[in-house]
Amino acid sequence: MLAGRPRDHTEADGEPVAAAVSDRGRRHHRNEDAMWLAVGADAADVVVCDGVSSSFDPDVASEVAARTAGELLARAQHPVRPARPAADEPTGELARPQPAQAGPQQAGPRPGTASPQQARPQPAQAGPQPTGPQPAQAEPEPSPTPPEPVGPGTQRAEAGPHPAEEGTEAIADPDAPTEPLEPARSEPAEPALPVAEVVAMAIQGAGAAVAALAGTGDPRRAVSNPACTIVAAAVRGPHVGFGWVGDSRAYWVAGSGPAEQLTEDDSWARHVIALGVDPRVAMNDPKAHAITAWLGADAGRITPRIGAFTARVPGHLVLCSDGLWNYLTDPADFGDAVRSALRIATGPRPLLEAARALVAYANSAGGADNITVAILPVPPPSPAEAGGDAEPSDNEPSEA
Repeated sequence: MLAGRPRDHTEADGEPVAAAVSDRGRRHHRNEDAMWLAVGADAADVVVCDGVSSSFDPDVASEVAARTAGELLARAQHPVRPARPAADEPTGELARPQPAQAGPQQAGPRPGTASPQQARPQPAQAGPQPTGPQPAQAEPEPSPTPPEPVGPGTQRAEAGPHPAEEGTEAIADPDAPTEPLEPARSEPAEPALPVAEVVAMAIQGAGAAVAALAGTGDPRRAVSNPACTIVAAAVRGPHVGFGWVGDSRAYWVAGSGPAEQLTEDDSWARHVIALGVDPRVAMNDPKAHAITAWLGADAGRITPRIGAFTARVPGHLVLCSDGLWNYLTDPADFGDAVRSALRIATGPRPLLEAARALVAYANSAGGADNITVAILPVPPPSPAEAGGDAEPSDNEPSEA
């Protein structure tokens, strides 16, 4: 282990709303992952980025992307439709998120038994188009107080490098599928969709910031443009909006059963599987983890895909880089690992403790890549919210 690198291991404690941990792993000389976590009352913003190891300065790319997306989410107003909008209900806006307190403190949420109603993830340019009947054009109502950034002494928590199986390779693929994912469940009017649109704008801003790196600093950046993946989410009470570019993932983990992968990797393997190749053959190919979309000057137009859901029962949203999910590719194994980490988290910071346990699991399994994981408990709507009577929050969180 190399000593003295501030990003080798970072922790963000936003207890009881969220926690995140990033670690260099056992095989890489630096951490090219980066993360941002901001929490507020019943609200959180989280970003996980994974540097593309084949690019120059991937650690800078991921740090810039995480910080830019996090700051854009923190400045944004998040309109959220009530779970059951009333025709004459007043409108409102969500307060901005703030940085949450970070540091090596133990944390961990309680396992839940939720089953989110996921809306169809889709390209951001098109805007969220929920499946089933189109949402009524009701005025958006404010949702819970937004979050404040969390990080080790700063507004963010950073994570380390991101290779997929010894290194993430970025490949341009003009034939990569652009169709949105099929929805896990149909939803006539998903109230979290406006939140997902805000996440998409933040990702696009992060993409522009990473692309700009090619023209600054070391001239080698112009030859091998800094690049990274990104997955980001904004949680407002029971409403979750998320978006991604690349192969960093978001999962929903209920109280039992397999985890539900909310994102779909932008990777060579997923592309050829969609074309009909046997998944076992695709995943054993050396190109399996080559990504087909990323943030960077050579990435072309950034079109993040987005999704949204409203939790109906308690559960946990988990965002992570491939340094974790490469060891838990089966959804049942992923769900079991998260619930086990939550069960053994008995200290004063259970969410942070659970995130640490998942990082430790990946390291014990080989630690071949940088590892970043964020855990956020998501509650179902209160009876008042479910009936459309939730009151807007005026709290404007301040930076910790």
